[in-house]
Amino acid sequence: MTITCTCERPLATGPGMLAADLAYHRQIRAERTAGGRRFRSRRDDFNLLRILSYLVSHLDGDAPVRVDVAHLAEEFERSEALLGAELDWLAEHRFVYLDGRADGVVRVWVNPAVGVCGADPRTVAARHRFPYFVVKPLGARGPEPVQVVEYDREVWEQVFADNYETLTRQTFPSQNCRACFRPQLRQV
Repeated sequence: MTITCTCERPLATGPGMLAADLAYHRQIRAERTAGGRRFRSRRDDFNLLRILSYLVSHLDGDAPVRVDVAHLAEEFERSEALLGAELDWLAEHRFVYLDGRADGVVRVWVNPAVGVCGADPRTVAARHRFPYFVVKPLGARGPEPVQVVEYDREVWEQVFADNYETLTRQTFPSQNCRACFRPQLRQV
């Protein structure tokens, strides 16, 4: 009897996920408080962390994530127009790259500063000239919470070097994997 490994693929999130959320909330707060108005959140506010988490969890190596907009909108209990607007905002700010829409399906390339799964972030970043995002130490309390470092091969080389062990792993061990963690009888 052969037992196959069920360990997780190496999935790593980066500062881009938090940077997207901070940048979006900074933008809407500035728009809504212009003229001394009080800030109020709305039901149609974007939920970028949720969509980015979905995209990162569906990454498969060096390939785009295929998103069925109608299906995902239903799953997220959002309108298709709102979900499309969220994807467009993420693309405009270079957290993702949208590669064609056909029959309600969009191919989404995720900036490796947001997340990477089983791929070399240098290759993905070079393909779409993705920037790297740095969340400043004060975060949301600072005047500009996010610094955008335009695409630079050396920056992505440094990211790879700093995260080499995580990025070059073939799998992350799972305690439920019977191929890697065989059940052992306890001694009496």
